[in-house]
Amino acid sequence: MNTGLEGKTVLVVESVNHFGRPTAVAFAKEGANLVLASAQSSEALEETARQVSDQGVRVITGACATGNSSQLSELAQRGVAEFGHLDVLVNNTMLPVAPESFSELTFNSWKQKIETELQGSFFICQGIVPLMVENNWGRVINFSGLAAFQGSDAGSSASEYGIIGLTRGIAREYGKHNITANCICPGGAQAPGESDAQVYPPSDSDPMPRWGKPEEIAYLAVTIAAQDAGYLTGQCLMANGGKYLL
Repeated sequence: MNTGLEGKTVLVVESVNHFGRPTAVAFAKEGANLVLASAQSSEALEETARQVSDQGVRVITGACATGNSSQLSELAQRGVAEFGHLDVLVNNTMLPVAPESFSELTFNSWKQKIETELQGSFFICQGIVPLMVENNWGRVINFSGLAAFQGSDAGSSASEYGIIGLTRGIAREYGKHNITANCICPGGAQAPGESDAQVYPPSDSDPMPRWGKPEEIAYLAVTIAAQDAGYLTGQCLMANGGKYLL
């Protein structure tokens, strides 16, 4: 498939975790230049940059705390100065936390989830989308999760459904600028070095009794960012092996 992404500039927020790094590498394989942001360790960020550079594309990196709009804006402007434009945003700010029952959910846990995921996504998108408007083209890809639909716990459900609503609002407002906005809702993916048996005991109740591979999620991100995917917007793509069917 010719994605038309060669020479595009892709910003991946949280580019060191088990979704972010494979996604950055997948875009690099399509010839896109990368702007990599992360609040995690600089060593992990540089390792992602090394894997991206191995694909023969250019890359810049920057530490960026989730929700810090000034840090992100500075990094985005560096990307525009280096590459001339910013075309694709992959916002992967999901916070891995153990589910809590509503009766035991503390305000601090609720606040952390909302501020990191939903509020963080708001600041990220609001800072980046205007740069896409300048070029009259763009792709916004926000990560959400199955909790939005399954109601696994109140904090995750509220935050993740909020990200979907944010994404659809962007899709409606900015379609006239050839900007699409979509969500990816993974059902979980095994980390490097883990086997299916370690992370997901086989169950007859699951349509596909395994976790996804990070590369499968990365491929989906590349697909919906492609030049020919311009009529797909405002959607929530659930890459979860059919777990939403349960």
